[in-house]
Amino acid sequence: MTSIPDGTPVVLLNAFPVDRAQWEPLLAALADAGAVHGDVISFDMPGIGEMPLPDEEPSLELIADAAVAAMREATGHDAAAWIGCSMGGYVAMAVVERQPDAVAGLGLIATRATADAEEARAKRLETAAALDGADGAPDPRAMAEGLIGTQGKAREALVQDIADNIGQHSGDGIAWGQRAMAARPERTGALANVEVPAVVIGGALDALVPEGDLAAMAQALGTEPVILDGVGHLAAFEAPGEVARLLAPLFDL
Repeated sequence: MTSIPDGTPVVLLNAFPVDRAQWEPLLAALADAGAVHGDVISFDMPGIGEMPLPDEEPSLELIADAAVAAMREATGHDAAAWIGCSMGGYVAMAVVERQPDAVAGLGLIATRATADAEEARAKRLETAAALDGADGAPDPRAMAEGLIGTQGKAREALVQDIADNIGQHSGDGIAWGQRAMAARPERTGALANVEVPAVVIGGALDALVPEGDLAAMAQALGTEPVILDGVGHLAAFEAPGEVARLLAPLFDL
């Protein structure tokens, strides 16, 4: 596979339930490497950060279509490199399936192409119901602990940063995201049709996405997954320099 054309935009899609501040370490690493030669856009999910909740029912497809339209309006380009972590990966795969002509490159970090099993779907919906109308997550610190795999002296600062981020978002916003993810379909088949540069990255200490799910996506894309030692679900936040290097095939270096 060749690199994407010089000047192609890059779209960063956030994990759940954090806002686009998640990408700041990666953006700094990419800037240091001089890696990106086009516009870089990051989107908060509905109800997260500065993105208001829509009137429509929760849907990853809604986010995907809106993101494509916004990218095209903002940049004047028809296609971008889409990089998504966790929920952001679900959205990126929805773009692949629904608007493949908008995809010039694909980076999937700590995500999966499968739909939720029935038990996982029920748990999401139960969690969403409990959060309706709430000020926010009841225990942001506990949620952050599960997202960070880094151990040792660096762990506390990373966990606290993510806990502070999660604590900013309303219960309604977090509930919307849970319902959107619960409704997502299987999209492994859509990945088999991708003919652009693609990268699959995971963390060896990710407690949420098994390496087998990463391998299945990579196989469908005709590539190999890269598993980073010592990091968890938010690999680009925990190891931004390494992730920036691994994303190099998506850029014109």
